[in-house]
Parts: sequence; C-alpha cells; structure tokens
Amino acid sequence: MKRKEIIERIIAEQKKTILGLQETTENYRAAADMDEESTHDTEDYSHISQAKDMQLRYEQMLAEAQRNLAFLQDEHEAVHDEIEFGTIIETDKNYLFVGIPVPVFKVDGKDVVSFSDEAPIFKKIRDKKVGDHVEIGSNSYKIISIS
Repeated sequence: MKRKEIIERIIAEQKKTILGLQETTENYRAAADMDEESTHDTEDYSHISQAKDMQLRYEQMLAEAQRNLAFLQDEHEAVHDEIEFGTIIETDKNYLFVGIPVPVFKVDGKDVVSFSDEAPIFKKIRDKKVGDHVEIGSNSYKIISIS
C-alpha cells in the first residue's frame, strides 16, 4: 500500500491549512490593534470586539490544525491492523483515511478520501476486515488492505 505517500500528501494539505489560518489570524490581530488606536465611539469598540473574537476563534482553529499536523507526523511510521484513527483502508476503488479531513486527491489513479472518526462513514467501516465489503451511499467497496 502507499501509506507513506498518502500520509505525506495529507501532511502537505494540513500545512496549507495552517498557513491560511496563520494569515487569517494575523489579519484579525492587525485589525483589532489598528482599530484600538483609532477608536472614537461605541461602534468602533464593537468592531474591535468582533475582530478580537474572530482572532480568538482562528487561534483556536490554528492550535487544532497544529495538533493534527503533529498527529500526522507521528502516523508517518505507524502501522494499523484494524480500522481506527490513523488507519488507511485500501478498497478496490479508492483509499480511505480515518483522521484529518482534507480535500480528495489521487494516488495511483485512486481517490484518497479522508474523514474523521466522528463521521457517519466511520461507524459503517470500523469493524470491517480485509475482504469485507462496505456500502457507502449506493456504492459497494471491497477492502483490500488496512494499514
């Protein structure tokens, strides 16, 4: 299976997410700081409050994204023999990654679909083994390998 290649691609996507969150956080931080210096009325204070609130939200999202990146880096060498957080499942039609949701991409002509262990699909596949079939929507997939 292409576990290392898939994890590397997911890490690259996660790094892009982190960069975007860092940029957005800095923009809100600058807006809050700039507004504080030029505040003259209650409406201005309201804008400062909104900018600080958004900054805090993005800082929390950034911290979560950084924890996810650390998890992915630890998963680089991991091997799983059952379906759990961090598992890559190869089916006859695609790869499934249980962990960090990122946009779909292709490896060896197969889509790599990622989702969290809180997604409804996880409940359908968590007890499956190699050779089992899983129904996702109107499609049936045969599990080829788990790693």
